[in-house]
Amino acid sequence: KNNIYLGEVYDARREIKNWSRVGVNEENWHHAEIVKENVEQLQAQPVQPIRITGELKVKNITQPSQGVYIIDMGQNFSGWASFRFNAPRDTEIRIRYGELLNEDGTLNPMTSVSGQIKGKRKDKNGIEYNTGGPGSPEIAWQADTYIAKGGGWEEYRPRFTFHAFRYIEMTGYPGKFTPDMVTGLRLNSDVDEIGTFSCSNQMFNNIQKMSQWTFLSNIFSVQSDCPHRERFGYGGDLAGTNEAVMFNYDMSSFYVKTVQDWQDAARDDGMFTDTAPFVGIQYCGIGCAMIHPMLQLNLYKYYGNRRIIEEQYETARRWMELVISKYPDYIVNEGLSDHESIHETPAEQLVTPLYFYSVKMLAKIAKILNRSGDEEKYNQLSENIKRAYLEKFFDKESGILEPGTQTSQSFALYLDLIPAENKETALNYLVQDIVEKNQGHLTTGILGTPFMLDLLSRNEYGNIAYDIVNKKTFPGWGFMLENDATTLWEHWEFSDNTYSHNHPMFGSVSQWFYNWLGGIQPAPDAVGFDKII
Repeated sequence: KNNIYLGEVYDARREIKNWSRVGVNEENWHHAEIVKENVEQLQAQPVQPIRITGELKVKNITQPSQGVYIIDMGQNFSGWASFRFNAPRDTEIRIRYGELLNEDGTLNPMTSVSGQIKGKRKDKNGIEYNTGGPGSPEIAWQADTYIAKGGGWEEYRPRFTFHAFRYIEMTGYPGKFTPDMVTGLRLNSDVDEIGTFSCSNQMFNNIQKMSQWTFLSNIFSVQSDCPHRERFGYGGDLAGTNEAVMFNYDMSSFYVKTVQDWQDAARDDGMFTDTAPFVGIQYCGIGCAMIHPMLQLNLYKYYGNRRIIEEQYETARRWMELVISKYPDYIVNEGLSDHESIHETPAEQLVTPLYFYSVKMLAKIAKILNRSGDEEKYNQLSENIKRAYLEKFFDKESGILEPGTQTSQSFALYLDLIPAENKETALNYLVQDIVEKNQGHLTTGILGTPFMLDLLSRNEYGNIAYDIVNKKTFPGWGFMLENDATTLWEHWEFSDNTYSHNHPMFGSVSQWFYNWLGGIQPAPDAVGFDKII
């Protein structure tokens, strides 16, 4: 019995001895059935297979109560735990996984519960039902069950699922469980590491390590938002981190597949979805959909891949024409803005700049393909969006872009929406907000963070960007480390019940390390990284 989210039940008593050898008794075996459904076109997998890419040894084993073992692997990661058991036949060994421990040393699995399915609710008639619907568990945590066949040492690792965890809870094992009886096996799509970063600031090195573990935890054929409770290929997370990932790993084929996934997932009218593959979620809008043209441009800039642009142009253009038809006044009033920012900004003030950004990307793609008519059209459209945005949201005297958050200022400055004569005023307002109002801390989310760090560094405020990253207090990466994080959190605040502790979206800081401390970045007009700044 297996489920990709929940885990599996494996009954070793039902194993057929020597089942793969010639001469085994096949009397009760069933023949394979011919599939009659239309499976469409089959093709070779275009990305590296998922493999074991590392092993972890046990850091510590405790027993918070009789018969309960808590195994600490010392590192949050995605993959398997490989066990060795020596137990009598019929012994049922129950295994659960999680990212945290409770104060009493017991397992806290709640930040990795599938779909946040927790507990029961009541319908209008007062009848209780599980939040996940018929057949779902009351709490959808990650768990495996192994039933021993007996007769000596047995080995077990899951076959039809993987987990994301640091801690393992094991109950039902009758003997003494020792560290040599379990090994952590890190799994991920086997992308090559092509970049490394280290410096004299050890906390920065720890943030880089935390980012890399998080990236690998979420590269499983799709780049996921988290490796346990959702496992979705969200466009927003990708938009904030794809360049950071490319500085660390060879993503030249993986991201081609990602672009093709978005094409495959598009709705019948050509509208892009929040996730690819599509899972029925459609609320992010442009903030997720823009990953389709963004990845094409970055594949061209980093790897010189022109073919993906040629193949995907009509798909991208069709999406853009749909978006244009929805917003005749150029202001976008729906969609996800700067996800997980401290100070939220409404959609109009933030998704409208992302609309501008997307149109500019289409103009760049059209230029690469020598489609001068489309290039001119999209450039003119971007000017119309800019004008409408500034008229509605920009105060020239104060330099404030409504509502005056770090995010709204960073979006407008980074995306070059502000007239040259007003940039200094807008930038000064941002710097004042960081240094004075927030004592050197950021308040940005998944897109505002990389935008802000880059524009500060690009405008002679690299020291402020450095101080933001160097903070050990809330909110920031140092605060995560101070709270024993080994992978990046989904939320700037510590969560023990809801938010993932293995989320790549704040890993954009790794790109800042390479760009502004390492001093390596492709020129804006680079093709295959042929021009380096």
